[in-house]
Amino acid sequence: MELRSVLTDLRKFVEDEHRANYEKLYEVWEKPLTQKLTKGESQQIRYVRKEGQNHLLVTLGQNESRFREGDMICLHLGEPSKKRHVQQGTIEAENEDEWLVRVHQIDDEKLQEIISGCYADPDTMDLKPFYDKALDEIAESKQGREIVLPLLADKLDTGFIFEDDYDEAADFAEEYGLNEHQADAVGKAVSAKYLACIQGPPGTGKTKVISLIAKLLVEQGQRVFMTSHTHMAINNALNKIAGENVPVIKVGARGCTKGLDKSVKHFEYGDDWENKPDSGYVIGATPFATCSARLEQYDFDTVIFDEASQITLPLAIMAMRKAKRFIFVGDHKQLPPVVLSASVLDDCSIFSRMISGNPDVSVMLSQTYRMCHALSNWPSQIYYSGRLVSAGPNATRTFNLPNQPHKYAEVLSTESPFVFIKSPATNARNVNRLEAELVVDLIETAIESGLSAGEIGVVTPFRSHAKALKSRLADRKGIFSSETIVTDTVERMQGQEREMIIISLCSTDPQYISAIAEFFFQAERLNVAITRPQTKLILVGPEISNSFLQESNDESLLKRVEEYRSLINSGYKYNK
Repeated sequence: MELRSVLTDLRKFVEDEHRANYEKLYEVWEKPLTQKLTKGESQQIRYVRKEGQNHLLVTLGQNESRFREGDMICLHLGEPSKKRHVQQGTIEAENEDEWLVRVHQIDDEKLQEIISGCYADPDTMDLKPFYDKALDEIAESKQGREIVLPLLADKLDTGFIFEDDYDEAADFAEEYGLNEHQADAVGKAVSAKYLACIQGPPGTGKTKVISLIAKLLVEQGQRVFMTSHTHMAINNALNKIAGENVPVIKVGARGCTKGLDKSVKHFEYGDDWENKPDSGYVIGATPFATCSARLEQYDFDTVIFDEASQITLPLAIMAMRKAKRFIFVGDHKQLPPVVLSASVLDDCSIFSRMISGNPDVSVMLSQTYRMCHALSNWPSQIYYSGRLVSAGPNATRTFNLPNQPHKYAEVLSTESPFVFIKSPATNARNVNRLEAELVVDLIETAIESGLSAGEIGVVTPFRSHAKALKSRLADRKGIFSSETIVTDTVERMQGQEREMIIISLCSTDPQYISAIAEFFFQAERLNVAITRPQTKLILVGPEISNSFLQESNDESLLKRVEEYRSLINSGYKYNK
């Protein structure tokens, strides 16, 4: 591919995404308010209170909405067009009936309009200028023309590594306790001239690998930029890196420190770091920070991208323009980037593009320390060509309850690591009350039999069903605390693990499942869901008939449906 073609495709992708984002937003805004409230696209607000200079505490109404921490919203009195916005902000924290909303500035006069009630609709920030700036820079700079664009066009020789550096780094990693493939990943990342790609399937220790890579690069005197598509991913990596006793900070707005250890100093701007070394340090931030006053004046030697399979090419380029070496860590068999438009790019994910075209500098971490053998076998065969194997203490562990359960004994037994339960409801769509009752009953039984609530997680495709599950859990607070049990969507559960995971698929209406089949049977989502548990997986969902989608010509989708059937047939089927 020619360099000019790469740049043209990237510009078109940015333009198409920008247009699709606003079209989707305006489509929601223009819907009748009652319809939006019913579908969870708008949230009723009962009360608004000022909290300091830049925060509002809002009390929620009764309807269930799809909004989550990190979402941008606009507060309005019933008409969310730009002219009728009363306040814009970002949900910084949430609990069952309140949001803490961070705002840029509070207009006390306008606040009086909404203090006794209003509505929240989705909003967005125009990020196109950031993307355009990054693309203009790589088109004009020597670094962009000689490294970044040739790399994206498969015109750069990426196979070169410094052999002495590889041997030294790989040997050190093995002495540090890393396995063979982890040590190979460290060696390639430290010694590659331009590029290294590390595929980290679930539970394979990719964050440990990242931290050691960062340590060795800093010891060489390198300036390392640690980045990802979310603050949470960046913070997780920085926490691990800080444990290696290297200079490390986080740069970003005040609300970006959730989950960040106190050992990692936070600054709103890179220049606020008064004791910054001349070289040999790690700075963590989103790619956008490199296009703003936060980090625009900084250059780096190496950029490490975590969860790179969820990072689009234009987003990656923002950070890539700031360095000459790139380390991509991710797993293209897990969740891809969120893309709204019909993309002109064959691979929207920077990781998919890099790992497919650069096998000499790529490595897969093949030992999972999370799942027992029985649970790792199916995803290994289906998604990883049989290369993923269980290792460490969890490999041979089994699910054992301290006390014999008084019901669901077959479901919670040691002998059945994976159990499928057909959903008790018919014609359910994105909320399934009967299934929620069953799931909570299973949880209650497991806890009464001695399992800690903190060792249980529930995964579901739908936010509205997750809220129904949380509501049922809250109803039984006398038995356990609902806050202890993680109940969330697949997107929010990536990277987490629990002793026992219950997947509640919710939908049983064949027509509805057919309409959302690409989403419902998406391989990457299923892979994330089934690889969260250590020793026990319970899947509650529909049985899919042989005639389902028989008229479809989409071979890829039909393959995904067959994979789902294969999964539920691989476990123990429980019948009441």
